Amino acid sequence: MSRDPSFSLFVNSSQKDQKIGTNPLVKFFGVIFVSLVLFGSPNLVKIYCIVLGIVLFYSLGKFPFNVAKPRYRMMFLFSITIFLVQILFVHEGTFLFHLINLKIVEYGPFFPIYEKGVYQGFLLVGRFWGLISISWLFINSTNPFDFAQSLTKIGIPYRFAYTLSLALRFAPVFSIETNIIQKAQQSRGLNVNPNSIRGIMNLLRFTLIPMISSTLNRIRDITISMDGRAFGSYSTRSYIREIPFTLSDFLKLIIIAGFLLIFSLL
Repeated sequence: MSRDPSFSLFVNSSQKDQKIGTNPLVKFFGVIFVSLVLFGSPNLVKIYCIVLGIVLFYSLGKFPFNVAKPRYRMMFLFSITIFLVQILFVHEGTFLFHLINLKIVEYGPFFPIYEKGVYQGFLLVGRFWGLISISWLFINSTNPFDFAQSLTKIGIPYRFAYTLSLALRFAPVFSIETNIIQKAQQSRGLNVNPNSIRGIMNLLRFTLIPMISSTLNRIRDITISMDGRAFGSYSTRSYIREIPFTLSDFLKLIIIAGFLLIFSLL
């Protein structure tokens, strides 16, 4: 039986003798703190400073898990869409200019741009990039099964922690499978290029159904495996290794929270 090629993403991280770095809870709370600053601060300079710092760290840093990179092209296109929607439909604040400064017969100029719309556009784009970047930073640096164990240590029921770990575990798997399906469809001569409307329609039509089938097969296999191992029959469970919350982890959490608090108050 062939091994799932995506299984190697995290298989080495479950070894007992692997060195445990920062506790996953520190990273998780760090993500929450950064998200609170991104969505709580209306200052564009602060938001884009955070985004720039995260993107640089993500691009230059070395991470233990080689999961799929975020698709920056799609992120750019979505960011442009968010920005255009805001500047075209938010008509508040000071009037700036017309996007199309032409008059055709008795109509025009078209699409007035207001200060509030431009501000809202940059604000939502910055928050979007910050949230996506910090999320992928967390996924690349965290073993989902260690994260599930850390959650159970603070009283989260293992059923919920395991569900979250599965979601993190299979996010890169589904990305890899989607890429494989797209290449398979291209080898058959189908146009699945997202740059054209026809390609987008083919992409949805000929990729969605195989992905649903693959997902259902994975759900069935996981269900059978969990049932065969009597998942949930015991109130407590054992672990291959312990993940302690050390003094160093506590200090890191305090430093992250303190730095973000001071930064948001400046």
